Amino acid sequence: MGRFSLLTGCLTGGLGLTAALGLVFLLATNHIRNGRNEEKDLLTLEDFEDYIMNNVDPQSIRQFLRNLTTLPHLGGTEEEWQMSTLISDTWHQQGMDEVHMVPYEVLLSYPSKEVPNLVRLVDQDGGAAWASAPKQKPLYSPEESNPDIPFTFNGYAAPGNVTGDAVYVNYGRSQDFKTLSEKGINLEGKIVIARYGKIFRANIAQMAEDLGAVGLVLFSDPSDYAPEGPEFVFPRSYFLPPSAAPFGTVKLVDGDPLTPFYPATKSAFHIPMAEAPIPTIPVQPIGYEDAWQILRYYGGFPAPEEWQGGLNITYNLGPGFFQPGWKLNLDVNNNNTHTTTYNVIGVIKGRVEPDRYVLLGNHIDAWIFGGLDPNSGTAAMLELSRVLTKLVKEKGWRPRRSLVFCAWGAEEYGIVGSLEWTEQFGKQLADRAVAYLNVDMAIEGNYTLRTKSAPLLYQFKKGKKNVFLFHKIPNPDPEETKAGRLTVYDTWALRKPDPVEPNSPLMQFIGSGSDYKGFQHNLGIPCMDTRYTYSDRTLGEPQYHTLYETFALVDEIYDRGFHFHKAVTVLWGYITLRLSEPEILPFSLDAYATFISRASNSILEKYGDLISSQNITMDYFTAAVRRFKSTTSAFWNSTEKLDRENPLAVRHVNDQLMMVERAFIDARGLPGRPDYNHVVTAPSKNDAYSGTAFAGLSDTLYSLQVAPDDLRADLWVTFSQHLAAVTHALETASGVLTDELW
Repeated sequence: MGRFSLLTGCLTGGLGLTAALGLVFLLATNHIRNGRNEEKDLLTLEDFEDYIMNNVDPQSIRQFLRNLTTLPHLGGTEEEWQMSTLISDTWHQQGMDEVHMVPYEVLLSYPSKEVPNLVRLVDQDGGAAWASAPKQKPLYSPEESNPDIPFTFNGYAAPGNVTGDAVYVNYGRSQDFKTLSEKGINLEGKIVIARYGKIFRANIAQMAEDLGAVGLVLFSDPSDYAPEGPEFVFPRSYFLPPSAAPFGTVKLVDGDPLTPFYPATKSAFHIPMAEAPIPTIPVQPIGYEDAWQILRYYGGFPAPEEWQGGLNITYNLGPGFFQPGWKLNLDVNNNNTHTTTYNVIGVIKGRVEPDRYVLLGNHIDAWIFGGLDPNSGTAAMLELSRVLTKLVKEKGWRPRRSLVFCAWGAEEYGIVGSLEWTEQFGKQLADRAVAYLNVDMAIEGNYTLRTKSAPLLYQFKKGKKNVFLFHKIPNPDPEETKAGRLTVYDTWALRKPDPVEPNSPLMQFIGSGSDYKGFQHNLGIPCMDTRYTYSDRTLGEPQYHTLYETFALVDEIYDRGFHFHKAVTVLWGYITLRLSEPEILPFSLDAYATFISRASNSILEKYGDLISSQNITMDYFTAAVRRFKSTTSAFWNSTEKLDRENPLAVRHVNDQLMMVERAFIDARGLPGRPDYNHVVTAPSKNDAYSGTAFAGLSDTLYSLQVAPDDLRADLWVTFSQHLAAVTHALETASGVLTDELW
């Protein structure tokens, strides 16, 4: 990777060019402008968008997906390597300027190939009265019977064989554990069973371990994932069948667990395995038909009404079972293994600013076949790269800025490949990357669009001069078209409306849980993640990480004709053009200022009295928020007089725009979370999937409400220190938008 010329090229182009570099850039830019293809000069941005729309082929996407889902391909395995090679070969054949395979030596987790992970009911004599299924049963596609499908497991769950009383903990949220404590139920030495859906599974495992539980069993409740009843589950529909047991990592810290903060290259220092931030208790997923076998024997008092689920039983809390002497046994036989995973990086070099990168990404590995996650997105990315390299060949086009296509290794284990890459090339990326556009999966449903984004990219919800970018994508849903909603935007605005902006769709806040983490939360590079999603009838994509997430599921149930895939691919291409082509970066400073203002008001409304009770002033913080808003307005006003024929002036403005997101990066990290550095956009520490504005402030204030008296003084010191850091970051973000040093 050291030969990756775009990251080590002669035009280093730092955010603040010296006069000498500026002269080199000016000469190079004039030379490139004079030598451009004349046909390209006659084409507009809209012409290129039309080219993408007309050339993205749903059947080509379908064939890519078929090729990508032939084998199970866990991260770090020979099968993942085969998929990496397939992507690399495809990009070479398409004509990418550069293609690189980037290896990392990491610690991953696999189930035993000989001894399955099992959950058992053990009777008073120690005999097994019942045992869970070692694998999910084949139901439809021939590949579901592939002998290489691994035993059901959770990544990084500790190996171990534990027996104890069982407690039902609902969704395993902090409020659920608090409810149990208030009822006098102690989890010390217990095995807890929780249902998926509300928070990240690794957060459940961490809280259970912290409370003294010796094991955790996870299941997807039919009320959440099969709400229409047993007659309407896969393969008759997309809802979750009783035998489905979703895989997934239970490691809470992202990246390689043995090389924190630094890339897992050959020269890396590895911490001892005993210090790795991975669970120390066994964890195992099961299907809801197996969960029924356990919960129907539960003793104790009935769970609260809102804790009752879709199984035809009364959900009791426990602990233990109503049969005398019965216990729950959890036998996990996972192995933590040193292995190599690969990122594949493909490049289309920019014509004017080759040292500025618009990055597009998706991951390679899947828990099993990955028909939806990730390969619907991988197929879309390969199709988009096919169309854009074809555009280069046919029209002589090159983007103003370089396009960098990224296929990440071992994402499912806690975004390993992408985080190691951002750690290895963090300085270059922080200096040169414009934005990162992630499509973890093109579809997880066909109900409506779902977009998570940094506020700087909110502009793409509307586009310049209120020409809605999303309005340009024809609606792939024929029923919606019949109802008069002719575009992707129309259905999005109807089915996922913004509660603050009427008649506008919701651009969701960006949390974590996918490959944008290192870019957004560590380097301050604005990110967006886009997909088609499911309806609100379920808590999540029903087939997520299960055996049944196959090509057939996509081809026959989710997207016949691959029209939803095309919509996402075209949209991905449009946003890529809008970031790579314009002279001035189309960042939404006004939206960011509004976002920050609303978030600060929310904290004051919710916690203002609590903060005031400690004689802590928020005046400096609110003044910094107001200054950021006024500075953004003044900045855009100043650009109206910009000499766009002067490449150094254009570069200067773009440098300032790129610095805004970086200004919110605190090298020390959030309180107690050095692996998260963005003080504005970060996920809550209680749920890594969801985003929380000013998470360091709000999480500390939440902790203060529930902490014992002897810990409050230290927490108030933490809050005050972080408040000062956030205020400083806001002031810095305003400062980079001016030409003044102070």
